[in-house]
Amino acid sequence: MSKKMAGRTLAAAGLVLTAAQAFAQYGGNEGQLSNFLNGSANWLITILGPGVFLLGVIWVGVSLAAGDQDALRKGGYVVGGGALIFLAPALLALVKRLAGGF
Repeated sequence: MSKKMAGRTLAAAGLVLTAAQAFAQYGGNEGQLSNFLNGSANWLITILGPGVFLLGVIWVGVSLAAGDQDALRKGGYVVGGGALIFLAPALLALVKRLAGGF
């Protein structure tokens, strides 16, 4: 085994042991974890997502005004990403329902 591979193996083992220790210390307080994850998802969907979408629309508009040939392709990506952002709550509800109603 080369030194590079041995180093990677030791690093991976250290990460696994650290994760196992953190999981063991978790203690099962699911309410706090659930609140944190719901708050994080809410912030991403309501604050960060629309802000990034707005910046993308502005960027595509400036690119179109500048005569960029790839602006329409970039606009398609922005529209697709915006649809994903704004449909995220419905998609999340669908995944929860399919996973057993968590």
